[in-house]
Amino acid sequence: MSQIDLINEIIAAAKANNISQGELAARAGIRQETLSRAKKNPNISLKTFADLARIAGLHIKLLPDNPVVDQINDGTLFPS
Repeated sequence: MSQIDLINEIIAAAKANNISQGELAARAGIRQETLSRAKKNPNISLKTFADLARIAGLHIKLLPDNPVVDQINDGTLFPS
């Protein structure tokens, strides 16, 4: 998932929670134009990104990169 996809996911979650893009930006302490630009060029700080996610009702979670677990989950560890 790209940074642009993540920003769009945050905006969609905010919309689902009846938070407009303008309100989301204002609550995060940024201008609406900054958020609009981030949809094409996501050059925002990690703090701002985390704030946007939190306001939209999401949280950021780091997961270990474990290809074996991914293969098990995808059903491709032991192909038939």
